[in-house]
Amino acid sequence: MSNLPPKRTLGASSIEVSEIGLGCNRIGENIHLDSEWIAMLHRAIDLGVTIFDTAAQYAGGRSEELIGKAFGNRQDVIIASKVSPVNTGNKSCFTRNSVIEGAERSLRELNRDCIDIFQTHGSGTLDQICNSEWAEGMAMLKKQGKIRLRGAAVFDAKGAIYAIEKDLVDVLQITYNLIDTAHAVEILPLAEKHGVGLIARMPFQRGILTGKFSPSNPNASNNRARLQGKRLLPDILEAERYREFGEKRPGGMEALAIQFVLAEKRLSCTIPGARSIEQLEANVAAAAASTLTIDEAIAIAEIHNKTDASNGK
Repeated sequence: MSNLPPKRTLGASSIEVSEIGLGCNRIGENIHLDSEWIAMLHRAIDLGVTIFDTAAQYAGGRSEELIGKAFGNRQDVIIASKVSPVNTGNKSCFTRNSVIEGAERSLRELNRDCIDIFQTHGSGTLDQICNSEWAEGMAMLKKQGKIRLRGAAVFDAKGAIYAIEKDLVDVLQITYNLIDTAHAVEILPLAEKHGVGLIARMPFQRGILTGKFSPSNPNASNNRARLQGKRLLPDILEAERYREFGEKRPGGMEALAIQFVLAEKRLSCTIPGARSIEQLEANVAAAAASTLTIDEAIAIAEIHNKTDASNGK
């Protein structure tokens, strides 16, 4: 029996990906030599990871560059990348040309003939999604064989729903974790109905769900959790609700967090980031941990119900 992560299909496409991927937002940062980052990417392959999510803006473009050096045109590797919005006047948007030019740039940096999944980055407001220009750019790239699947990394359910219903995307990247399923709830059934693949980002809510923070120790000045801003302390308090039974299971809080995400079978994969081989190995181990027990599933549902009630839902 294989110890490699199981694979899932990306929506109605024929593309299969490991259910645990690698978010490459840290790749290329100056905390490691290039050779060390490339070694981590190669280690991910050894562990059975097949999908790597990057973006033009990660590490100032260095993430794509190093992924290109590590993998090039390897056909057994699924690369998802993203194009950033451009500012036109007083708004941020995606234009036909910006999407096409972004893809051409990413193809060069990634050293590939085709990007498997090309996404708009940080998009999803209804105004951005309703602008048909970006969709025209994606359609042209797909017709030319420069991308395989059209995607959008979204933070807003309304924009995601519009994109699905208008057949603008093949894949969506959404947030889904123990303390944040807000926009995913509406997206999941519609994506399944229309055959749209779903990539789940932030399974650890920027590290908050690993148990490294507590109400008495909320300092995240040297951690990506600081990006939660005003949400940091409320998220830490929410994560504390899972600590008692999370730390009792093999793999601890990390395994609980990952297994919660993987229990949602309408998701194609989840893409935790890593800044070291040790973190990468821990993420893959969490994906291989035992699935949620009935008692854990009940406890999680009760916490969610209490949270919804306190928020007036």
